[in-house]
Amino acid sequence: MPRTNNGEDLLMTVSMPSIEVGTVGGGTVLAPQQAVLEMLGLKGAHPTRPGQNSQGLARLIAASVMAGELSLLSALAAGHLVRAHLVHNRSQTNTPATSRPVTPGPVSASVTWPKQLKNNVVETLTTSSSTASLPPYSERRS
Repeated sequence: MPRTNNGEDLLMTVSMPSIEVGTVGGGTVLAPQQAVLEMLGLKGAHPTRPGQNSQGLARLIAASVMAGELSLLSALAAGHLVRAHLVHNRSQTNTPATSRPVTPGPVSASVTWPKQLKNNVVETLTTSSSTASLPPYSERRS
C-alpha cells in the first residue's frame, strides 16, 4: 500500500493468484447462486470470450477482500477494533464468568514472549502501551 500523488493518495492492491471461481457448472446450477450471478451479470459462459465471466467474478471477490482489508486497517489505526471488542461482549465487565471459555495461556497479565532472531538470539517481547488499558488476562483452571 504505497503512497502516491505526492502522499495525497494511497495505492492499494490485492493479489489472489489461486482463487478458483466459476460461473458454469458445479454449484452454479442452484437457484440462489444462479440468481446472484444473474444479478451481477456474470451468469453462465460469456457469449464471445470464454472465461471472462469467471474472471469478472474473481475480480469482484478480490475487490471485496480489498475493501475488507482497508476497513480492518482503518479500524486498527483509529483504535476502534479493540474498543469494539470491549464494548461488544469482549470485556470482563460485560461477560458473565460462566460464559467465558477456558483458554490455555499465561497466568499473569505481564506476559512475555520469546522471539527468535538471527543467530539464535532471543529477544523478549512485552505487552505494549496500546494493550495497557485492556482487562488483565487470567487463566481459569479446572
